[in-house]
Amino acid sequence: MEASLKIIKQQLQSILKRLDWKAENMATSQGQVSNMRLSGLASIRNVINDIKTLNLFDGVVDSLSNSAIFTTANDQMIIQILEGREIVSNLTLLKTLSTNFLNVLLTTVPEEDINSINIKLPPVNDFDELSKVSRDIHIGLSQVIFNDEINGQTKIVSVENGSIWLNVFVGASAVTVIASLVWASAVIYKKIHEGKLLAEQVRGLKVKNDSLEDILKAQKAETDLMIQAEAEHISSEHFKENIPENIERIKNSIKTFAELIGKGAEIHPALVAPENVSNLFPDPTKLIVVGSKIKKLANPIDN
Repeated sequence: MEASLKIIKQQLQSILKRLDWKAENMATSQGQVSNMRLSGLASIRNVINDIKTLNLFDGVVDSLSNSAIFTTANDQMIIQILEGREIVSNLTLLKTLSTNFLNVLLTTVPEEDINSINIKLPPVNDFDELSKVSRDIHIGLSQVIFNDEINGQTKIVSVENGSIWLNVFVGASAVTVIASLVWASAVIYKKIHEGKLLAEQVRGLKVKNDSLEDILKAQKAETDLMIQAEAEHISSEHFKENIPENIERIKNSIKTFAELIGKGAEIHPALVAPENVSNLFPDPTKLIVVGSKIKKLANPIDN
């Protein structure tokens, strides 16, 4: 189950509002019931596809996906009574399962605070790895938001298993700072990834080691320049003064989160965050198109 329980809870609430259909038995002129008219199929098909993306109730979802309701794009259809009863039975079961699971989530999964973030940890194999990742996240956050100006905190509100998700309360002022850190880290992760691809391509061309070393040094210099610029930009956006020590802490956080992103970590706003806040965070599924929020940097090779 990749989706967090909070996302599942939110989506099930929407799904249950749309999980509605109408079934009417159709009698012949002799009064025999041989067919059934099913209505509301357009919404039902969307609902089933939504549940499938959550990896829930696979058996009943697969049965419905392979049924006659997916053989048409129409909102209603007439089918034989036995097949219709089986579909209705599965739809009823799906609604019951969804309702019961949502009731469990409503009583066990705490509501989010608007000033919290959700962190998906990268895969870990043992307690040593978990400890290191947790410490990296703590340092990456705390060294920037633990100060009188931001007045942030890192209170873990809930933890989910499977893919490990943490809901962390950070404080009102800290959310936008973290969003800037994560965005800059995504930009740097993308740059580092591009550098690795370039190195592989150059090695494939079998250039001389000295030439390869020069290219790698230039790539690192450009990445370091980008990190410096991103840190200075974040400092100017969120702090009253560009204090060198503070910029160094921001740089370290950017490097830390870029490395964590490379390992599979994700940092999201709270599900209840307003759109103007959630838009400040990069989409982890679209990192390839994430661009810097500052003006294009000068290439150190040209200087």
